Amino acid sequence: MNNFKKILFVLVYLILSIMLFVATAQAQESKTNTFKLKNYQRTKARAASYYLDLAFKKGIEVYKKALDQMPSDDTLKLNIADGFYQIHELDSAQHWYSQVINQEGLIKEDRHYINYGEVLIHQGKYEEAKVWFKKFESNNPNDKRIQLRLKGLERQLTFYRDSVRFEVWNADFNSEGYDFSPTFYKNGLMMVSSRETAQVIQFLKPKYKWDQSYFLNLFEVDSTNTVREFDRRLKTSYHEGPVAFYDNDTKVIFTRNSYEKGEVRVSQSKLHVQGSKISESKSGEVKLKLFYSELDENNKWTTPVELWFNDANVSYGHPTVSKDGQRLYFASDREGGYGRTDLYVSIWRNGVWGIPENLGPEVNTEGAEMFPFIDQKDILYFASDGHMGLGGLDLFEMDLAMENAKPQNLGYPINTASDDFGLTVNSSGRDQKGYFSSNRPGGKGLDDIYGFQYSQHRSIPGQVVDLVTGLPVEKAMVQVVNATGDTVEQALTVHNGTFNFEYDMDHKFTVLAGKSDYSKDMSRFSPQQWPEGDTLVLRIMKERLVVRGTITDEVKGDTLESAKVIVLNENTGEKFGIVTEADGAYSFLAHPNTTYSFMFKKYRYFSEVDQLAIGDEHNGEIIFDRDLEKIIIGKPIGLNDIHFDLAKWDIRPDAAVELDKFTETLMENPSIIVELSTHTDSRGGDQYNFDLSDKRAKSSADYVAAHGVDHTRILGQGYGESHLVNKCHNGIKCPESEHQKNRRAEFMITGFLPDMLTEEEKQLLWIDSDYVSEHLSDGDRKEFVLVEKNIQGPTILSGQVKDIAGNALKDAVITMIVKGAHRATQVYTDEKGNFELNVNSHAIYQLIVQQDNYLEEGILVKIEDESIMDLSIQLVGSGDEDVDKEG
Repeated sequence: MNNFKKILFVLVYLILSIMLFVATAQAQESKTNTFKLKNYQRTKARAASYYLDLAFKKGIEVYKKALDQMPSDDTLKLNIADGFYQIHELDSAQHWYSQVINQEGLIKEDRHYINYGEVLIHQGKYEEAKVWFKKFESNNPNDKRIQLRLKGLERQLTFYRDSVRFEVWNADFNSEGYDFSPTFYKNGLMMVSSRETAQVIQFLKPKYKWDQSYFLNLFEVDSTNTVREFDRRLKTSYHEGPVAFYDNDTKVIFTRNSYEKGEVRVSQSKLHVQGSKISESKSGEVKLKLFYSELDENNKWTTPVELWFNDANVSYGHPTVSKDGQRLYFASDREGGYGRTDLYVSIWRNGVWGIPENLGPEVNTEGAEMFPFIDQKDILYFASDGHMGLGGLDLFEMDLAMENAKPQNLGYPINTASDDFGLTVNSSGRDQKGYFSSNRPGGKGLDDIYGFQYSQHRSIPGQVVDLVTGLPVEKAMVQVVNATGDTVEQALTVHNGTFNFEYDMDHKFTVLAGKSDYSKDMSRFSPQQWPEGDTLVLRIMKERLVVRGTITDEVKGDTLESAKVIVLNENTGEKFGIVTEADGAYSFLAHPNTTYSFMFKKYRYFSEVDQLAIGDEHNGEIIFDRDLEKIIIGKPIGLNDIHFDLAKWDIRPDAAVELDKFTETLMENPSIIVELSTHTDSRGGDQYNFDLSDKRAKSSADYVAAHGVDHTRILGQGYGESHLVNKCHNGIKCPESEHQKNRRAEFMITGFLPDMLTEEEKQLLWIDSDYVSEHLSDGDRKEFVLVEKNIQGPTILSGQVKDIAGNALKDAVITMIVKGAHRATQVYTDEKGNFELNVNSHAIYQLIVQQDNYLEEGILVKIEDESIMDLSIQLVGSGDEDVDKEG
């Protein structure tokens, strides 16, 4: 018993010890979890405080530490994404945004949808960016900025229209930091840069808390690209920003942080040094101010003074001054504007700058307008993320001297999906040279300065070659004709067939080439739309005429490979064949005043026959395309009526005519196996009708076989009244016309023989499908001339092209296609929208009218007599209301 009590006592002791251990461990774990939670909350709060202080670089790192402590908190990822967006590290922003942007309920601020859309544009993912802009728009339907951004994404190609005018390069003097807002100064440039300086004072506050870069200062770049710090009298230990020199570079207005000066004082026998410090606005933000300085009699810059309208709670920055020194333009976030920052102007009156005036809603948007620059011709350039553009900040121009002017996007390559801003330009004759800033990929630093040259004219190389051989033609006469018909340039090609002319970018030209005993060629083009690096090639032939065509599927439009084109010269009896390649094309040299017969064939397609009569054309090109119908097994194909005498199945002469046509179809398509079927109406006995139709079908099949078609390729089958095509069954009264529909003959393809050359084809001369070595394709020319002589007749077809508002449309392209002849020519409308075409009476033409930003209009015109015809053609805008209003 005593032993039992001892054992029981030990067990109770052990149980109590275990319980005490578990309770202690749980308490310790709870204490640890509470400590971790508090530590995480402190870390998160510290990161948030960095963001509030605009120290995003530090804040990102602290948010990452918080995420390590609490991986399940996706709000941390959202904050990290936002921080990267703020410091313009957009690829990193996309990485973090993509992890959380789709989470329902996580996104509390719609601006994140805009941010994500912008980073996607930065990466060239335009379609994906539209999704997030539209998501923002659904919650903010009145935000015009997003409407313009979406509109810009729909019209991306329009921003590349003038790209050929620009040459852009990365400046040699860029650093790894921020380099931006260049402006011409003396014989070089002035720029803003975050590159490190050698000044001792920088140790007091060497880094900018936003992204831990050095504070911005002004640097001068001389003609040799040597960079040195600008005059120290204009420098503080904080930001100095964009600058505007005027009055022959003797006066300057520049941007600087709002700050309090440092001071040195002695108190109680001790030296006290108070460093300068930035002063914050009521909202806690550090604002910008405008300062003025001028050169004194010793050619030294005076101590900068603030402009009178500066306000510690408002930012004023990015100044530019008009050529006459009377207008100061700048950006500001002062109250009463249209967006985050607007552009303003202040007028110099009575020795003082006037009250700032907003430039209005044509310039300013709900977004940000900044970095203005006014050139010598009163053209205002500025950056904006609110107007329609390619993404981020885009650069725009606006002629202030023009009434009702609107900002115009400078397009690619000045603008990209990144931020492009801070442009300065110097016009010289017909060209412009300048610099701008961008954070586009491929730069040296965070922001880089890029040089550019904009040409009003360009040199386009050309060459004249032989159409048949592809070899250059020497001493060909080349003429350049302007829109008014005047010859502006003329020259002979050199030994390699080349020529080179300079063209005004804002005009259209026609270039003609010819040579004695050769055909002529021409090309009409706009220099600004001509692809960079391409050569203008004109092709002429020495008294040769080419017939060319493409074989396509009748339904799908696909080009047909291995189609056979058998050509017979009816004048000489010469016959040859061509087999198409993947492009479905064929061509051969033809002769004038000759008729050619064609058979177009392809395995498992119905063959086609046609003729082409050529007049007295001696050179040029005639297009002779063909569509072929694909054969579908089991599809009934009706024959013309085949009549039999009452209760007879003998082949009558009129039936023989139709069966001969059917025989010809089978001879032209030697690979098909068919069933020839005949049908009766419902009158008479069912079995009688079946037997009668079967005898007629077999009699018809025997007739076809007797006339050259292998009997194994055709089966005659009667169906009596079993396949009626209407409701005229037994006992139903129907008119004779309905019964007649049931008395019919049909054939149906039931299979194919192997694809083999016929005996005739084995004897043919087969030539290459591209007998002429060079193509004359639509891509080779803006206008194509098919023969040397005028293909139109003596009657004048005149007309006018207008927009929906009744405004005449200049330079609309009128393409006239001669129906049935496969020929075309083009003209352009004049200043009043008028055009004239030479046409033949009793002919049908198709006119296609085209103009940029308008919907294409196509009409058929039939010329009834010799009288003068007038047309009025109206084009509707392609969706851009502004274009419609402007006509």
